Amino acid sequence: MTAENEEIFFLASLWCDATLSDIQKDRLQSLLRSDAQLRRVFIELVQLHGQLNWDAGMLAGSSIPLRERMAERAAVEAANSAARASGSGNTVRKSSGRPALLTTLRWSALAAIALLAITVVVFRRPPVGESQVAEQRPPVQPENNEPKDDTATESIRPIQLNGLAKNDSATRPGDVPLPPDQRSVAQESPAEDNTELDDDAVIAGIDKMISTSWDENRVAPAAVADDHEWVRRTYLSLTGRIPTLEEATGYTESPERDKRSKLIRSLVSDPRTAENLSVVWTNLLIGRSNPRQVDEESLYRFLYDRFTSNHSWMDTVGELIAAEGRSDENGATNFLLAHLNDQATPATAVTARLFLGRQVHCTQCHDHPFAKDRHQEEFWSLNAFFKQASREIVRTAKEAQGKAIWSLQDSGSPGMTFFENRRGQQQAVMPEFAGHAVMTAVRSRRAELVQILAADNEHQVARAMVNRTWAMFFGYGFTNPIDDIGPHNPASHPELFNFLTQSFVESNYDLNRLMYWISMTQAFGLSSVQDEKFAAIDDPQEGGVPLFSRAYPRPMGPEQVYDSIRIAIRSVSNKPIDSSVGTVHRREWVEQFVRSYGTDENDESLAFDSNIAQALLLMNGNDLQTSITAASNEVTRSLTDESGAVMESLRRLAMATLNREPTEKEERVFRNRYRSLIRNLPPADAMKTATEDMLWAYLNSSEFSSLH
Repeated sequence: MTAENEEIFFLASLWCDATLSDIQKDRLQSLLRSDAQLRRVFIELVQLHGQLNWDAGMLAGSSIPLRERMAERAAVEAANSAARASGSGNTVRKSSGRPALLTTLRWSALAAIALLAITVVVFRRPPVGESQVAEQRPPVQPENNEPKDDTATESIRPIQLNGLAKNDSATRPGDVPLPPDQRSVAQESPAEDNTELDDDAVIAGIDKMISTSWDENRVAPAAVADDHEWVRRTYLSLTGRIPTLEEATGYTESPERDKRSKLIRSLVSDPRTAENLSVVWTNLLIGRSNPRQVDEESLYRFLYDRFTSNHSWMDTVGELIAAEGRSDENGATNFLLAHLNDQATPATAVTARLFLGRQVHCTQCHDHPFAKDRHQEEFWSLNAFFKQASREIVRTAKEAQGKAIWSLQDSGSPGMTFFENRRGQQQAVMPEFAGHAVMTAVRSRRAELVQILAADNEHQVARAMVNRTWAMFFGYGFTNPIDDIGPHNPASHPELFNFLTQSFVESNYDLNRLMYWISMTQAFGLSSVQDEKFAAIDDPQEGGVPLFSRAYPRPMGPEQVYDSIRIAIRSVSNKPIDSSVGTVHRREWVEQFVRSYGTDENDESLAFDSNIAQALLLMNGNDLQTSITAASNEVTRSLTDESGAVMESLRRLAMATLNREPTEKEERVFRNRYRSLIRNLPPADAMKTATEDMLWAYLNSSEFSSLH
């Protein structure tokens, strides 16, 4: 054992006996600030002896010999752990007899007081009112004449465990070290430039970095997409459905040179885009099947309000994490109400995956097998933020004449969280994330977590949203999967990923601007058709790294298929275009493809392969057949010139379903079908039947069911 370790034990003993002088108190503080190894020994002792207290409580009422053996074992483990951490080879052997129990009780008392000591002596700060998040700067030495405050424990800031470490010359004081593939955010951050963020500059920066990757990989980008392909892809990406006949025609026939920019600016702030985002995030937050039966409509209304007002994404995330109140009055509460089962482990895992881009569900039982930076202790430290949350029934489903009404509140109870490691040992942790531990019992721990996330130097909330939004437009994010970000899963374009993350943060998490930047890039404007040689190089579907040198065709999701079929039929029929969100038919139709599982994340699977024939069959065959017949009648109702009727009818069908002009092959097939029918039917009836057949053919095509 080193001299410093012996001195730490000696000073801690004096503190336990309340005989620590002012000089010795300063010395203890200096030692804890000067060396990470000393702090590690100190903290391990606190945890181990906190575990001992827990064991003692669990064994209350059992026989004294058993308590003695348990206490002795814990004391030996504590001493041996300290010896190993300090580099000493001196370990303690088991002894027997009642003296071990007295030693154990002494160490338990020391552990409890030591926890208070490290909080008050080392990390004490002046009261700061409501804010409890530790500042991102080195701790300030307290003055010797600082007045005592009996209420200090109510205003103590959270422990910044990494804030005591010696400054690394490569980082700024107080910064959390970034993973190797993320450090350029801090190094290249334009945050120090106080000029207003320029949209054109951000888009140009994205284009330059993407173009550089094409050059480095010797791949030529596809040609620019024509107006028909681009407008369809843009509507599907932003609004979640194809454009109407009028929308597609109006855009493709517009002569304006800046019509792409105008359309994007219009759509990112369009209520239909907010509606699509609200549906997507409702599915992500509670699942399509809503297995916990929370108030889905209330959550949707909350999200729709935030997306239509372009609320800061960081603030929206904060509201979802820290929400309190009734499920029918505060829609944000329904996110956690759906995941507080099983000691809030689903809430921990889903929060990390959706908002931080971290898959941590497996670490509740063991360290991550591939990500060396993710440990079991970190999972339970994050879980501790949610352990105060509790839900209570306000009204049953019967009383509420529908869904049950719940209330979500925080108990405010302090204390550590205990979990069992792989050795079967109980281990104690405090609520901690990104190097910040929370000791206060005054405020909601979830509210503290929100402030920690907002002050996070790694910008994990922004990074996760950037990755997910990029995938919304391209089908692939910078990492695969998109919700597993970290050094173990390198990004395809780390510099671009960092640049876009930093720009998003500087915009105050403005989601509309983020979507505008991405949709206005050169990459998003490319065609899905590319030279075969280059398509083979840039083929993420076969496991390659996406280079975004073309638009990757991908199947629509079930909601996109449902709404696009409705839009196509109603558009052909000249019927008003209304929203299907929230309708019973749509919900029941989508749920046919969903299966719920009782996993660590309340997970579910989606068995939907964009099979349009299956989709049409399941959409109430009789009603759909009636709608298609009515649409065909409407198309041919005003046609009088037989020679021009064929092309006019076909063009209307193609623009309404595929948002493009019909091909020569399609014209030939349609004419032949009409000619074969006119032999046995009047011209008007033959045209109606041919139109109906062609509409079925377009809706059943793979082109209709894909986003390309």
